[in-house]
Amino acid sequence: MMMKALLCRCRLACCSLLLASAALSGGCTSTTPAESVVSEDAAGSALPIVPLGSVTLRYAGWDNWYAPASLTLQLPVWQEVEKRTGVKIRWDVSHSSQYPSSMRMKLAAGKEVPDIFALPMDLYSAIEADLIEPLDDWIERYAPNIKRFLADNPAEAGRMRAYDGKLYALSSVTTGSEYLDPFGILIRKDWLDKLGLPEPRTLDEWYTVFKSFKERDPNGNGKRDEIPFMPQTGYHGLALFGNALGLHLFYSRGYYPDGSGHVRAEWLTPEAEKLVVWLNKQYREGLIDPGFMHRTEESIIAGVSRDQIGASMHFLSRLGQLDSLSRKTASANADWLLTLPPLEHGYKPIYEKYGPVSGNFVLSKQSPHKEVATRWLDYIYASEEGNRLMTFGIEGLTYRLVNGQPEYTENVLNNPDGLDPVGVLRSIGAYPPTPWIRSAKGPLSRSPAALLGSNSKAFGLAQRVRSMMVDSQPFAMPTPEELAIGNALMPAIQTYVDESIIAFITGAEPIDWEAFTSKLKELKIDTIVQVKQQQYDRFMRK
Repeated sequence: MMMKALLCRCRLACCSLLLASAALSGGCTSTTPAESVVSEDAAGSALPIVPLGSVTLRYAGWDNWYAPASLTLQLPVWQEVEKRTGVKIRWDVSHSSQYPSSMRMKLAAGKEVPDIFALPMDLYSAIEADLIEPLDDWIERYAPNIKRFLADNPAEAGRMRAYDGKLYALSSVTTGSEYLDPFGILIRKDWLDKLGLPEPRTLDEWYTVFKSFKERDPNGNGKRDEIPFMPQTGYHGLALFGNALGLHLFYSRGYYPDGSGHVRAEWLTPEAEKLVVWLNKQYREGLIDPGFMHRTEESIIAGVSRDQIGASMHFLSRLGQLDSLSRKTASANADWLLTLPPLEHGYKPIYEKYGPVSGNFVLSKQSPHKEVATRWLDYIYASEEGNRLMTFGIEGLTYRLVNGQPEYTENVLNNPDGLDPVGVLRSIGAYPPTPWIRSAKGPLSRSPAALLGSNSKAFGLAQRVRSMMVDSQPFAMPTPEELAIGNALMPAIQTYVDESIIAFITGAEPIDWEAFTSKLKELKIDTIVQVKQQQYDRFMRK
């Protein structure tokens, strides 16, 4: 039952990503006198937005990624936002695995719909159902900061706009962290050094390392309790090793243009078969955590704290926390490394970039507070002051000003409780699950560099893989017709891929690649490729 639940969650996430990625309609509602405290000419730029506590906005979405600090606890960053804007927030949040289904039920019922919410479905379905408010006019009137950011960042703005050119949702922007905070495979370098092993590159070298971690007691406790590789995100975490064979199976989920611009379904390729055979070997020999489908970020932290995990996967910014945990439980020499991408002869080394935009955050058609909601979003999302709260937190606690520029404090960079910098920031409400910006340029771009700039180890590792980072999801927003095709075909295709690949890796079914690919063609995966080709061609013409 647990496996089925995990597969269901995986399918929901994948279908949403594949259909809506390339990865609010109606009239205005009048506001009450209490909401309009500045003239229309100055709207969006003056604070507070309303008299303190006079308006409460309901926000729905995922809860804090740092689980011990729920947004419902009115964390320091959000207390400060309330004090500055005057707007109270009622948080209707839940775990990321539970939120989509619960929010879809609420939208279907049409009752107690929040003012602002993270969209739990594809954008076109929400537009067609008349659930969300177009933002263009509201931004023009009440959101000068958002208007300026979209004008200054046309590429990111283009990714947020729907097929009809209108803006129905804001997305988090991650362009500033693409190169400074890459996502990749992490390994215990001190274990490599202890066993006299070089950093692995080829799949054979990774096998040798995993085998040595399993059999040669690198943690030195006299037991064979090491877990050579513990991924997260189910089999997609394992598929990161497909990078060695030129595959894009992690963020891009296996739909990617080749060097000639022809989109491929990479799960149909001989390279994918070679990867699955290799992963099955690792699994059979106990080199991959046998519970990989159930592992979460918390599982990895627990395993690292027990000094059992030899390799995992995460953002580079998480390295400090892993070093700290390992040094507390292992030795002062514990040293985690972001590896170079796995690489086989004849292929280019690649890590996929996260983003450049993430999520759809929308304004409900039912909201009676659209002006206030727009101006509140303008503040937290695109104003320099609001962005500093989202990215740097609270002055004196998590940052200080040096020559007029924010710098993170030691409490963030070297937290005495062993939290990584992002964990510290999230514990007070920064780095939130709401829409926020880490841009590549301009005044909203300072956080990633400040986070890693003072850490020479992390900065050096980021520079080491910089030239190997490639775009993920280089596709335009799907048209209604393309979404209709995807909605009709993708659920069955993704279900079959999920169930088959897991069965192949674990040995629950023999690897029959001809039957696997034939079934995918029968399910019309070639039609999905044609749709993705159209989206890629439109993306390239922009």
